[in-house]
Amino acid sequence: MKAIFPILLLLVGFWCGQAHAECVTSTDKDFAAAATALFNCPSGRPLKGGDGERKFQNHYDFPASIPDASALPWVMIDPIHNPSEYMMAVLHYATKVNARDDIDWRIEDNKTEHWCNAPWFHMLREPLHGMTSERVSRQQELHERQTIPAKTWAVGIYNDIACYGLGQIWKDPTSPKTQGFAFPDGAVGVKMLFTTATPSQVPYLTGSKEWRVAAGADGAIITMRLLQVDISIKDNRSPNGWFFGTFMYDAAQPGDTAYERLIPVGLIWGSDPNLTADAYLLKGAVAKESWINPVAAAHFYALPRHTLGLFGRANGPLDNSMSACITCHQRALDWGRAVLPGSSEEKEADALLPDAPSDPFDEAAAKRYFRNIGSNSAVPGTQSLDYTLQVSKGVAAFRAWAILAFPDYTGSTSDVTPFPFQSAGARAEPPLSDSSSYDKFSIGTADLSNNLYQR
Repeated sequence: MKAIFPILLLLVGFWCGQAHAECVTSTDKDFAAAATALFNCPSGRPLKGGDGERKFQNHYDFPASIPDASALPWVMIDPIHNPSEYMMAVLHYATKVNARDDIDWRIEDNKTEHWCNAPWFHMLREPLHGMTSERVSRQQELHERQTIPAKTWAVGIYNDIACYGLGQIWKDPTSPKTQGFAFPDGAVGVKMLFTTATPSQVPYLTGSKEWRVAAGADGAIITMRLLQVDISIKDNRSPNGWFFGTFMYDAAQPGDTAYERLIPVGLIWGSDPNLTADAYLLKGAVAKESWINPVAAAHFYALPRHTLGLFGRANGPLDNSMSACITCHQRALDWGRAVLPGSSEEKEADALLPDAPSDPFDEAAAKRYFRNIGSNSAVPGTQSLDYTLQVSKGVAAFRAWAILAFPDYTGSTSDVTPFPFQSAGARAEPPLSDSSSYDKFSIGTADLSNNLYQR
């Protein structure tokens, strides 16, 4: 895994103790019962204190048929020529009910709309808001006064059209189906990102929305502030099928609520494969498949990162400045098999899946990463999961659990051909000697730098 842009590490052997009791299934040795119980588990992470706090509850509202997309408020807006208007229409659609004080993103309380979570993240979700850890913002990535790193946690939800797609994969919680998978047009994902940075370190955070989050390693509760909101829209007007947009909180903007003070940062629909260091620095080339709001960009131009995404591609303030939104998300794929940490398959998968360049002047690495692949998979011979990392990581987590806790059922956990890795690696950990202990397994991350969504 590259240090600057690691993907989720699935580590096994984390025993569930009393603080993880909600994820303990039963003493039953039945595979279906165990898989279903973990599928429905909201959080396997600890909580320290928090008496009386409302707990996160995952919500799987999967429609049986594809909802109508014809009346979505952005379908009549040209996203490439009117990106800000397009983004604001999507933001209003996502926040008009979910952001109300009586809902506050508890989507199970939203009785007028249908939203859902992605399954199989109990091992990562903290128990108060269902947030998962993301990348750490290094010193001065957010503001010149930011003298210490800041942690980021995020929670994502999906609209009814996307929920239909998730339901097609997880119709059977014991056997996800990904063959030929693609979301219908109109699918939307929304992600709220909170930071531990304070207004004294990042002044434009003054007055932002605050949440109490069980983000400590021991489940301790800390206060975090809303900095960024991401949107992803399946839209056939994009040459790659998706538009990815980012908003940021800006205290200088007018408005009575934190949501009114969100400003568009940028919208992206392609990776700009020819935007190399030479083209950008020597020839004055600019991103043609991104739009960047100059008001937002002004916050970061004088910082060491200089741009939000590499050479002016669209990306969020909390994201990896060597990457870009859509480029990262095109890495979502299914290997058709479990890929365990420490195995030879993991090393081969890491080498095959293009990653953000650690050196922006490495033109070969940049061209390998910044590609436009349309609906194809980033690695030939694997199943694309349609630019949605929560799908790929959820399926991967399920498979890792299954092969270790119920190795005899491995063949039933995939409906796509397993990728033919050149070497058949051994498991990172031996299987349980007592299969009755399967309910003690959880899957987690190594540290805060190994995150789910990092871009």
